[in-house]
Amino acid sequence: MRIRVTGRFYLVLVLIILLFVFLFRDSLFATSEVTTVYDGSASDVRKVQCVIVRDETAVTRGTQVDLIEYAAEECSTVKEGDVVAYVYTSAYAEKLINSLNTTRKNIQSYHKIVLGNELDSTLNELNLTVGQRALELKAQIRGDVRGNLLSAVNNLETAMEDRRTYMRSSQMSDARLVKFYDDETQNQNAISSWQTPKLAPKDGLLSFYLDGYEQALNAGTVNDLTIDDMRRVLAGESLGEAAKTIKDGSIFRVIDQNHWYIVLISRDSDWNPTLDTKYSFIVDGYDELSYEGTVIRVPKEGSTVMAVLEVNQPIGSLLYARTGSVSIGADMSGLIVSKKAVDTQSGQKGVWKYDVPGGTFIAVDVLMDRGDGYVLIMPLTDGVLSSGDQILIK
Repeated sequence: MRIRVTGRFYLVLVLIILLFVFLFRDSLFATSEVTTVYDGSASDVRKVQCVIVRDETAVTRGTQVDLIEYAAEECSTVKEGDVVAYVYTSAYAEKLINSLNTTRKNIQSYHKIVLGNELDSTLNELNLTVGQRALELKAQIRGDVRGNLLSAVNNLETAMEDRRTYMRSSQMSDARLVKFYDDETQNQNAISSWQTPKLAPKDGLLSFYLDGYEQALNAGTVNDLTIDDMRRVLAGESLGEAAKTIKDGSIFRVIDQNHWYIVLISRDSDWNPTLDTKYSFIVDGYDELSYEGTVIRVPKEGSTVMAVLEVNQPIGSLLYARTGSVSIGADMSGLIVSKKAVDTQSGQKGVWKYDVPGGTFIAVDVLMDRGDGYVLIMPLTDGVLSSGDQILIK
């Protein structure tokens, strides 16, 4: 009897062979080892260099200023618009003071010549007070003595007003005397024209100590800073013309003490900080202060890694620090897998998920090498890899 072989028979045979190859592919080809990923965590502790970037604004003195009178104290809290200092042009101030003295002498001379014996003891005392206040103001303008220039101006103004009030109440005035007093008033009003107030540009903590980097390192520039910029700051070099704050005449800065940044620099290419990771840190020399920051930028250049951390805690003594060494630590969670399972494709690290023959390449960040043959990884895409998945080691 003759058996007839049909096309259906060959189709079934091919399907059986394919099923056999699929079920026993590892035994047949035995080219890959298989491992499993698990949930895990690790602590990353290391020491790196740092540059501190504060959320601060520096205020300049302006041009042709020879005298600065401060109206606030170091580390005091100021509000936006508060007067922090007054700046003066000394040459112009000297001219006004001379004019005030001349007017004062004219008034005294006129009293002696015209009023004679009508010059009573009260008026004499008021004249002496005006003269003394004018001398005090002149001495401070010239820098012969130190004091509060604003108070000296106010004292002279008060003395002149007291004398004017007395003279008017005593009816001891004539047209010429009124003219002298008008001259006094004009000189007094001119004082405000050579006195320029410097105001706080925002709410914050006031400091008169500057290191020259305030214009280049602040909250407005932190997202543009490069690894090369940080190298130059660590070496004590300038960051260009904008960084020469002191030479440009900055006289104070106002700092947001509860918001600042720390830039970490490491030459360890195995360090792989990721965005939104929280690091605790202590700056050498400030061991009593512990902070926590969140990674917001991670520029890389060769084996050098830079991580910018945003901090929302009181800055404390770091108000006056710019560079240093820092001990950092982070508790990280992710997936644990054999280090041998990590492969690189087109410059991207990843693992081969064993879901189809040959596996599917899953791009990952290697958060940390634990040193025991395993690494902590995090998939770049959520949900593509989870605990218990099989990974090929190729």
